[in-house]
Amino acid sequence: MNKKEIIITSAKELFTKYGYKKVSMDEVAKKSGVTKKTIYSYFQDKESLFKTIFEKEIEEITKKINLNEDSKEPFFNIVTKDIYYMLEYRKHNAFLNMISNEIETLKFLKIYDDKIINYIEEKLKKEIKLKNIKPCDTHLTAFILYKIYIAIMFEYEEEINEEKVTNEVCTILKEGLLN
Repeated sequence: MNKKEIIITSAKELFTKYGYKKVSMDEVAKKSGVTKKTIYSYFQDKESLFKTIFEKEIEEITKKINLNEDSKEPFFNIVTKDIYYMLEYRKHNAFLNMISNEIETLKFLKIYDDKIINYIEEKLKKEIKLKNIKPCDTHLTAFILYKIYIAIMFEYEEEINEEKVTNEVCTILKEGLLN
């Protein structure tokens, strides 16, 4: 691992354990075994270091969901699997959980949410073009789909079986309640 990767790994461990606000660049330097000057040669400030770590998390999620890109499965199945994966990833990722517990890091969560919504929106546009789904306001529809899952994950008070929830939401969206 090069120095930059060591700094990123060390900082991620510290941010995950103590939170963004409580970690200083001195602590990152100490844990990384480098000087602050070395850190600042790679990162402008603590926020840019944190942003780099956050962007790496987004890259990991993107790699995983892009594996379904060439699938022959129906669009709805692909989007369902992708949303499920993204929610599971967020739920079980200590770093992302730390972010959601700190007010200072809400802007990073918004980036995460926006990336997922944009991903869903692009999938919707593609499927409309292929005439696999009806025309709609793709941004609004993507937002609604994502927010349904977020509400279930963070506000639903009963035990959550992610597969059951995903299937139930998909059934409602696909078949409607009034059919």
